[in-house]
Amino acid sequence: MGQRVTAKDVARKAGVSRSAVSRAFTPGASVAPATRTQVVAAAEALGYRPNALARSLIKQESNLVAVVSGNKENMYDMYFFDKLAQRLQRDSKWGLLVHSERDEDINKTLSDALTYPVQAAIVRAGSVDPAIVEQCKRLNVPLIFTGMGQVVEGADSIWCDNLAGARMATDVLIKRGCKKIAYVGGVRQVFSEESRRQGFCQALTDTGLEYHAIVYGDFSYENGFSKGMELLKGKDRPDGVFCVNDAVALGMINAAKYLDIKIPEQLAVVGFDDIPMAAWPCFDMTTVINPVDTMLEAIAETLQKRVDNPEASSMSVVVKPELVRRGSA
Repeated sequence: MGQRVTAKDVARKAGVSRSAVSRAFTPGASVAPATRTQVVAAAEALGYRPNALARSLIKQESNLVAVVSGNKENMYDMYFFDKLAQRLQRDSKWGLLVHSERDEDINKTLSDALTYPVQAAIVRAGSVDPAIVEQCKRLNVPLIFTGMGQVVEGADSIWCDNLAGARMATDVLIKRGCKKIAYVGGVRQVFSEESRRQGFCQALTDTGLEYHAIVYGDFSYENGFSKGMELLKGKDRPDGVFCVNDAVALGMINAAKYLDIKIPEQLAVVGFDDIPMAAWPCFDMTTVINPVDTMLEAIAETLQKRVDNPEASSMSVVVKPELVRRGSA
């Protein structure tokens, strides 16, 4: 494969200066119409495309936003990142997605991302050392955490009220008349997992009920299916299950179907997140909406506020969840 055609090549072919090529591809720049036509014709003949990154570096505006991800098994996160990329593009920004295999590697992953000329960083994984937060501050790179559920000094935070959402989900099972309600959780010590389990326990305590079972795994469909097979095979099986997220709930529903347990007559299932698959007729899942669009709007607004006022105190936004009732409960 040959080398990329440069503006210098276009200038040589068009018989103009390098700066004339730059002006010809800069909206609003002063350049004679004939010169612009000449440059465009030369560019088309050579297959030239302006280097947007190089041009943005000259302007000191790269429009790159580092997006740090962690949990690959979480279907909600995959959906979130897809929608985030669309939103960034709509705002004339480009997401630089970097993945960390383990939470303990987040600091290195984010530090590596900062070697690129990013305008901001959005982290949806693990925790970050204060030294990295300070590095972002020195580089004038706004840092936004989404999903951590805590205020981080020197950064902005946006998260869903997981505890309130879990109470909503559990209340559905209680009001349905379920007496043996189980909770299938994800990875322990993760903020969303702990908050949702806490909301589950609070809702039961408020009505004088005890949980039937609490089990843990990860945030995947496979975890939901395997835990479903364990919980539902015995005689003393639950009549209601709240799952930490929709992926786990999908696995639970399929385990019930595999064991010929009718939903919701014999087992009511509630998830959390409202990923697109939850609404599929084969699942028809009652779940708590973790509103992606609201989250993205909050990210965009927070980022703009931070750009307008870099020295402002750390900002936090708590997004309210909603319940969507479907056939699984």
